[in-house]
Amino acid sequence: MTLALLYRELDKANIDLLQRLRQGQFLTVQELNRLVDATQYWLADLSDEDANERGSSNVIDIKRIRIRRKSAVEETKSVSVATQAIRLRYMADYLEFLATYMGAALSASVRKEVAFESDRALKAFRAQIPPVSKRAKLGAREGLSKEDQDRLLKVIDPNSPDNPWERGFVRQRNWLIVVLLLATGMRRGELLGLQIRDLDQRLPKLRIIRRADAGEDPRRIQPNTKTNDREVELRPAIMREVWSYISRHRKKIKAARKYPQLIVGDEGQPLSLKSIDKIFVQIRAACPGLPVTLTSHVMRHTWNDRFSEQAELLGLTDAVEEKARNEQQGWADNSESAATYTRRHATRKGRELSLKLQKQLDVPEH
Repeated sequence: MTLALLYRELDKANIDLLQRLRQGQFLTVQELNRLVDATQYWLADLSDEDANERGSSNVIDIKRIRIRRKSAVEETKSVSVATQAIRLRYMADYLEFLATYMGAALSASVRKEVAFESDRALKAFRAQIPPVSKRAKLGAREGLSKEDQDRLLKVIDPNSPDNPWERGFVRQRNWLIVVLLLATGMRRGELLGLQIRDLDQRLPKLRIIRRADAGEDPRRIQPNTKTNDREVELRPAIMREVWSYISRHRKKIKAARKYPQLIVGDEGQPLSLKSIDKIFVQIRAACPGLPVTLTSHVMRHTWNDRFSEQAELLGLTDAVEEKARNEQQGWADNSESAATYTRRHATRKGRELSLKLQKQLDVPEH
């Protein structure tokens, strides 16, 4: 199945791997990153939509490659981390074998060049294999590290040369999407359900409200708020960016005036759940070093990690921290959801405590 996935993705990109190797060329890092992205999904959930039409050229435009999902469920379904790791290892070993085998028929100089290029590319490819432990909880989804958060914000900056989107409205809107997800920890469905009237015009606040089967929502699958209604306060600078997006960018799209939703597409329609998924696929393609598991939901995990760190710095008791988190995330007072979203912080604290315990051991050096 892994090799079937490999050749299916290469075929969609119009890449003849054997012919490429006969010409003394290996897959590029960008092409390998596309394979990395595909290994996250069930094979049945990957379609052939948007595949490049066959032609004489072996050059592919990475920006045109999209992975289509068959459903627009609240959270993108993917294989387990262990399954993805196995797929990547099999692909890496197979590609390494094939490069060596086909290289044997090339001239010495070309063979040396292929070996160098394949070694470099596969090193970057293997670096993206997620760590997996025998224990199920290890390798589960966590928030982004501070370094990855910085890289994410840098690449999606509307003025960044690495920004993957061309139109100014799309750049500004997508930047705002990521910033709001990171700043509030809301779900993508909650973000897409936000209406302009949910924004406080006097204070830097917004309201997250449950609206089931909203008549003003034209989307076939309406984003829903799973948690309780709540009010979220924003930094004034972020709130100014929200109003700036409305007055300087959204307002220019005449069709958008018919809809109350804050986040719309460039044709004016409220953005769909699948569109959010595509945005994060495009971000991963533009910044290959980011985790291959990066989705909008990872922003929620990231917010909770940062919340834990700040609660620790403020010296909050566990009870106060739990109550504050539940209120901010719209969870019930007795909710156990926090354990799902604080894994990175708990892991770090566990390591620190373990090392402190080890310091108490009287272990002689030899």
